[in-house]
Amino acid sequence: MANVNDTVRDLIVRYPCSYGNRMQALHQILVVLGSGYGWRDGEPVTRFQEAEDCTALHARSKYSEEFLAELAEFDVDEARVTGRCPKEHFRSHASGLAQEPGSLARDPYPPTYSSLLLTVPDDVKPDWAAAVSEIASMVAPSWAGDRSTDEELRMLTPKQRDFIARHAA
Repeated sequence: MANVNDTVRDLIVRYPCSYGNRMQALHQILVVLGSGYGWRDGEPVTRFQEAEDCTALHARSKYSEEFLAELAEFDVDEARVTGRCPKEHFRSHASGLAQEPGSLARDPYPPTYSSLLLTVPDDVKPDWAAAVSEIASMVAPSWAGDRSTDEELRMLTPKQRDFIARHAA
């Protein structure tokens, strides 16, 4: 099993255009519902063996020459012209980015009773327990202070609400 830094690094290597720092990757792994990760032996592990990274996704998103000709008067995202990941250079820096806290760059995913963050097992590994606290300290204040998450918070267990309240303080 991989430690936190290795798991975060691997996610950044596979999708540098989506996860540019530790917090963004931890958010995906521990907070986002349907992230593809699940708890096993005290660590989040991917449920799927993904052979593909964002390289193939960008290649499929490349506009055809004909369509680009129609868009000649507009600014077109370079990735749509080249079919390459716009943050390809991040792959070679993934080890450093995996340790750089950074910001989420968007609102956190709403709290859900089945997110890994709110279903931490008793046998959680120490490095993952620290990562849970790290991302919780970023998302919990937002959840606790955002009226739009009131309904989601009501659907959580008392233990999960207490977890959020502790990290929001």
